[in-house]
Amino acid sequence: MYSSLHLIFSLLLFSCVNCLNDPNIIIIGAGAAGIAAATRLYQNGFKNITILEAENRIGGRIYSHQFGEAYIDLGAQWCHGQENNIVYELVKDLKILRDDEGTVRLYHSKLKLIDEQFSMKLIDIFENTYGNESNNERGSLGEYLIKRYNEEIRAAWKNDVNKLALAEDCLDVFRKWVETYEASFSWYNIAASSTYEVCGGKLMLGWNGLGYKTILDVMMQKFPDSKSPIPIDDRIILNKEVEKVLWASTDRTEIKCADGTNYSCDHVIWTPSLGVLKHGYKTLFEPQLPIEKINAIKAFGMDAISKIILHFPKRWWNDDFEGIMFAWDPSDLQRSGGAFLEGPQKEGKSWITALSSIIPVPKCPNLLSAWFGGEFVPDIEKSSDETIINGIMYTLQTFLSVDYPNISLPNKIIRKNWYTDPHFRGTYSFETVESRKLDKPQGEIISEPLLSEEGKPAILFAGEVTNPIHYSTVHGAIESGLREADRLINFYKHSK
Repeated sequence: MYSSLHLIFSLLLFSCVNCLNDPNIIIIGAGAAGIAAATRLYQNGFKNITILEAENRIGGRIYSHQFGEAYIDLGAQWCHGQENNIVYELVKDLKILRDDEGTVRLYHSKLKLIDEQFSMKLIDIFENTYGNESNNERGSLGEYLIKRYNEEIRAAWKNDVNKLALAEDCLDVFRKWVETYEASFSWYNIAASSTYEVCGGKLMLGWNGLGYKTILDVMMQKFPDSKSPIPIDDRIILNKEVEKVLWASTDRTEIKCADGTNYSCDHVIWTPSLGVLKHGYKTLFEPQLPIEKINAIKAFGMDAISKIILHFPKRWWNDDFEGIMFAWDPSDLQRSGGAFLEGPQKEGKSWITALSSIIPVPKCPNLLSAWFGGEFVPDIEKSSDETIINGIMYTLQTFLSVDYPNISLPNKIIRKNWYTDPHFRGTYSFETVESRKLDKPQGEIISEPLLSEEGKPAILFAGEVTNPIHYSTVHGAIESGLREADRLINFYKHSK
């Protein structure tokens, strides 16, 4: 009897010591947050790490697609800011970022190219109005910006009826800009005030053909020199979709995958998107998540934008082409569904009116990227490549045929359908009017770890949505991964 009890006690003690010395940690998702957490843990001696990734690639919403000798980003594209930005800090000495901000020209469906001075003044109004949203506002961003925009254009062109009318037409351009930037299907769903903090400095720093994937290589010490990489690659298992995480009932957390495999670990770091949580919060966790966390998941917003890369065998634009935005005359807008019959329509309007802008692709001289935002995005994702090409060609010819009479037909499009992909269900998160009514920032609520009966952090939450001040960004995702890795590191420091 004594020897049996002694053996059981010894095994339990060994298990406890082993856990303290080398806890088994499973990270769900190999995006920016997951890679950040894994590298931080490994560098601090936690090497019993496994990353389960549902896709057949790493990166998550970073998706750099090789095209010729360069990479094009189908997901995250720019480093947003230089101050208090972990992405910029990690690469600033490598001199690989370039400022992608250019002078975008404004075209009108009837007037064609809009006067440059008027266009620049209007874009200044866009930027100043959008950049000065008030934290005292309780309503939607759309309501607030319409009011501010109308005040600004009336002050600017009160003595010029024609320009004021044109500026009023361009409210739709402003709406598409905001809905594309915020990745929301409607600017009436976005909160006018937010906890988001803009990083100072340049906000559109691109990767100069290297692709945003570079930041993953930098974190894993594979770039610029791959002589001493952090061995994370061999800890990543691709095509592993997680169906359920069982926690709290035992000292171990169990993970069930869609392919029938099971895993057991001491801790889980959960990094999938808010879209995945919104869709699966009822079934992904057993027991279910606390009600406060569920309410935050339901209240916070996550929709999508559609970025479509077009390849033109024959380049029809000039080297000084920096991009265009599209302003529809109200009568053309209402008739667009009858003028272009292919693809989705809503209330007589065609999906082509959701095209916000077209800009060049760095290091790829024959590529342009078309950006769509707003309520048509889910339907655009479901549309065929042929319909997309025909719609974009119709729009280009409607707006640009005077200045560009030789617009050629693209022979290929490249896109990633983020909203309809079950592994993402959107592009990035935003604060809604409803989420601002919560007692504290939804990022704080979603990021709170779930504790086992013994008080151990069983599930930790990372990803951009869990960052109260830098949600929607890659730097916010990386910060969150480091935060949760540090939470575990500190837990074991205090447990010894």
